[in-house]
Amino acid sequence: MTLLHKFFINSQNLNSDYIKKLCFMNNVRSKYLTIFLILISAIFTFYDISFLQYTSDKSIFLIHFKTDIIFFVFSFIFTLYINFNQVKNYKQVLNHHKYVHGMITLFILSWSVFKSILLVKYNDGAYYIAVISILLCGILYIFPLAVYIGQLVFTFLFAVITSFLFNFTIDETINDLAFIAIILFLSLIISRYLFHLHIKLMYKESEILKYKKKI
Repeated sequence: MTLLHKFFINSQNLNSDYIKKLCFMNNVRSKYLTIFLILISAIFTFYDISFLQYTSDKSIFLIHFKTDIIFFVFSFIFTLYINFNQVKNYKQVLNHHKYVHGMITLFILSWSVFKSILLVKYNDGAYYIAVISILLCGILYIFPLAVYIGQLVFTFLFAVITSFLFNFTIDETINDLAFIAIILFLSLIISRYLFHLHIKLMYKESEILKYKKKI
């Protein structure tokens, strides 16, 4: 199989058990990730209240504070949902388990881009939060090609709209969005490689099981 075939492998042609197993992996990872998100959002909120409100204008502080409160609330909701809908094995995976992982990823991507743009615009920051979040999503979650491309395209369009809302200059917008686009593409490459790797491992496991049954 060539690299091009690996990149564009169609999940619809795969065994349904493989897709359920990938979804089960996402479900288990989400259980711990959402708890981590609550911790991170609490740290950001604490920083806003303890430091940012004394070092920034009130309007800037409120934007950061509202952004981080939204992050905390949604992280808490996702944590409750994942923990109360946890499955013990891949055979119990249902359609709604597949959708929630996409929602979590899309939320993380959107929030991180928005937060990074705020830091760049008002606090002389950089896009570190967006970069870490985008690459982390590509590593942690295993999605079919169409799903992950859709998430990345939405994230890029969201970054474009947010940049215009905060009155970035044309040069700033082009430079920053070009950088974000490169990180998004890198995340896509990582995601597709891991997707293929997981499928390859599961295929080998199924072949070993068939061999053992014959023996």
